[in-house]
Amino acid sequence: MDENSGDEMSYIPQVGDNQKPKIGMKFESLDEAFSFYNQYARDSGFSARMSNSKKSKKTKEVIWKKFVCFKEGHTDAIRWSKQSKSDEPIKERARGEIRTGCKSKISVVKEQTGLGWVISTFLESHNHPLSTPSKVHLLRSHRTVSAAKKALSQQFAEANVPTCQQMRLFEIESGGPEHLGCTERDIRNYEKTLRDEHNGIDAETLIDFFMSEKDKSSTFFFDYETDSDNRFLRCFWVDPVSRRAYTAFGDVVLFDTTYNTNKYGMIFAPFFLEAMPKGAPNLIITNQDPAITKVIAEVFPKTIHRYCLWDILNIFSDKLNPVTFRDHYQSIKNVIVHSTTSIEFERSWEDVMNCANLVENDWLSLMYELRHKWVPAYFNHVFSAGMSSSQRSESSHAFFKRYVCNKNSLMDFIIRFNKALRHQRHNELVADHTDMNERPKVKSNWPMELQMVNVYTKNKWLEFQNEISPSHGYYVQQASIGIEFGVYNVINFQGSSSAKHRLLTHDIQRDDISCSCMKFQFEGIPCRHMLEFFRINQVFHLPDQYILKRWIKDAKVGVLYTMAEQNLVDDPERCLMSRHMRLSCKASALIDVASFSDEGTNFLADEFDSIDSKMKEMNTNRTLSSGIQSRSTFDGAIGIIDPSEIRTKGRGKKLKSSKEKSISRGRQCRGCGRRGVSHDKRNCPNLKDGSTLNNNNTDENSDEEDFGSIDGCTNTWTTGMDFDD
Repeated sequence: MDENSGDEMSYIPQVGDNQKPKIGMKFESLDEAFSFYNQYARDSGFSARMSNSKKSKKTKEVIWKKFVCFKEGHTDAIRWSKQSKSDEPIKERARGEIRTGCKSKISVVKEQTGLGWVISTFLESHNHPLSTPSKVHLLRSHRTVSAAKKALSQQFAEANVPTCQQMRLFEIESGGPEHLGCTERDIRNYEKTLRDEHNGIDAETLIDFFMSEKDKSSTFFFDYETDSDNRFLRCFWVDPVSRRAYTAFGDVVLFDTTYNTNKYGMIFAPFFLEAMPKGAPNLIITNQDPAITKVIAEVFPKTIHRYCLWDILNIFSDKLNPVTFRDHYQSIKNVIVHSTTSIEFERSWEDVMNCANLVENDWLSLMYELRHKWVPAYFNHVFSAGMSSSQRSESSHAFFKRYVCNKNSLMDFIIRFNKALRHQRHNELVADHTDMNERPKVKSNWPMELQMVNVYTKNKWLEFQNEISPSHGYYVQQASIGIEFGVYNVINFQGSSSAKHRLLTHDIQRDDISCSCMKFQFEGIPCRHMLEFFRINQVFHLPDQYILKRWIKDAKVGVLYTMAEQNLVDDPERCLMSRHMRLSCKASALIDVASFSDEGTNFLADEFDSIDSKMKEMNTNRTLSSGIQSRSTFDGAIGIIDPSEIRTKGRGKKLKSSKEKSISRGRQCRGCGRRGVSHDKRNCPNLKDGSTLNNNNTDENSDEEDFGSIDGCTNTWTTGMDFDD
């Protein structure tokens, strides 16, 4: 460090003479020249960058180039003084000034008689302190996201691994952040670059992909719509595997449009119609939405439409004040869930409304008018595969959330969604493998149990077994008998005198029985009351009419599933992660041994230099990608404009009817339910004086079940995205 006459400090890098640039030094290319200067900068403690160049007037080729210190110039001061076109100051960046007018540089000129480059100027001193060896890896020219890290980052991103966690993995592999070669910001900038590549061609890329999938398989279906300006609005697609699965399991459909999965705020929804070979479903479950209700009535006139019970029950906490919700919600829920007939529900509903003083509640009155759409007692005779709500969609949301996010472009979403779908289908194969090779344990020697353990899938068998065990706690009492029908009461041994009895009706002519609990009609699994009737009547094998094909191990017999159409051919670049890890382990082991001595360290360093030269000759340091196509690829595409980006918070919101809108008026205290008061839930006097929670309001009948907690349905994914202003 020196001090010149202008009191400006001068800093001279302390490096060996063999590491310094020298005037007259020759290089084969500009890249080689900059690489040498950048290595000198790293050893010295500063960052290098390319600066001005000059071209030949005749050949237009670069004949002179300057490489400078990263603190050269004063562009920061110029930038601060600039004004925007609207005469408003531009937004200042958070970081401070970097450049100090440093004069350190080298210049190279092209040889007149050859293709090489020669150093013509070299200024060594700097006007700023130089970085220490422990910090030099943070300087810009010494940070780079290697091709391998780019490819690995994309693969991690496709598995929805957050960038911060990617960095932790890279740090473990590299032996610490100082050896990583880049920072988290560099990775995030690279991710932004990838996203920007799709700007303006996102919709075109998506449609081009769908067309390529259609070329691979004629049974792949897709369609899309645009507006009057040719702006992409919505699309729908379904692959051959989902179409075949719908043939076997498409009688009940969950339709949920509350999950945003891309940067445009477009809704991701499993849906179908024209694409499905089986036609409309028998039953469809959706969220409560007037617009969806109207469309389904028009498009699916013969399909039974139900609202999501789970979704409606979750709204009660918002629609009732906290005291009422605390004291009466469980009673209201019991009436909704455990009523087996419409008459029973209406009578019990009136009683609980009077008890809770909710007769005048506008929202509950509205929901009562719509009771045939969401109360199980009105549709428990309709087969629903055990699903009374779209709660299964919530679990699907959690599953897909591991793969997709609202930053995804359309094409990026498709890639990630296909990975998630492939994973889900593999889980289905695992379940099929388990059914084929494992036999669940039986708890008795009852022939029916021994029969069905070989028929049902494992999940359905466990449900069936859970009905067998409690069936021993019941006895059957004949109520009436006739020529055509016999009626029986099925009573719980431990039930109280006020407990609800189940009514079994035996159609003698058809030899068919039905139970008032409606479990078989609703879920397709014989209930414990039916099983007890079979036992006392010595029916040792479950008749065929009570065995639904969709629940058995052979449900997909006749529905061909091929792996070939899933495009599972191994891509060599997809093995990058395993190759990279294998080489890293070998290199790490060598470094551990060699670093014990100077001789070993120097030997290994020379060998690495030799290997590096050979690898460059093999031209293996190529840019790896995961299918991201450049803009020029689609110059001849159809010119569809990308969707407009919107900013939403959370899920898509349910449209409200005019009556619902009239109910929502003004701000309300959630403590007492009054509007326009000067207090809220935190200081509500009613809450301070309210009674304690009553935990004794439970159903006496221990065999009742919550219709919203059913499992064991196979997912069939047909997908669409929709965007409307």
